[in-house]
Amino acid sequence: MRQTVDVSRRTLVKGAFALGASAVIVGGIMAPRRATASDDASVADEANAGVQYGFLVDASRCVNCEKCIDACRQQNGLSDETPDRRRITVIVNAKREKVSVSTSCMHCAQPSCERVCPAGAISKGACGIVSVDQSSCIGCKYCYQACPYDVPRYNAETMDKCDCCLGAGIEPGDTPYCVQACIFNALKYGPIEELKEQAPDAVVLASANDPSCLIRG
Repeated sequence: MRQTVDVSRRTLVKGAFALGASAVIVGGIMAPRRATASDDASVADEANAGVQYGFLVDASRCVNCEKCIDACRQQNGLSDETPDRRRITVIVNAKREKVSVSTSCMHCAQPSCERVCPAGAISKGACGIVSVDQSSCIGCKYCYQACPYDVPRYNAETMDKCDCCLGAGIEPGDTPYCVQACIFNALKYGPIEELKEQAPDAVVLASANDPSCLIRG
């Protein structure tokens, strides 16, 4: 099994499950985003205006099989030197049980990575998805230093991160390959408000424009 070295993200999910949660909803609270030249032509943006999508992670169902990680790598064509976009954290919950939690980018409401990028390579678009234009990335690693969740990772050419499979042909709002690959139904994807209705007891991990996280029951 792959070993998790992401201390800040481990602390984040450990804090949530220390509250006795069996599931978490991961994603930023939707905030006004910067307009882009392609907005007028974006049907997805119009259909999902003001809607933030995220992931529902049910630790009681995750068996750490890594099918989500493998599907992400394969479908997005990640090279051998490119780190995993999705990572599994093994923690001890409030019942002293070991549980596995699969997470990727937080897709923050006001992404610190976007704010510090001097090349304008990072943007928050339809469905609240934060993505990077790898052709514009200059590899300065400012985004890595700014991200409180250790999300941006690098290969020899550029920064790489979860974009909910936009680069692999998945339309905004459609189901990413990691969720499609989860045969145990431990991962779900959709509008955060709908996920909260499906799992009212889940803890919401909502990230804002600072190195802290808001944990709400």
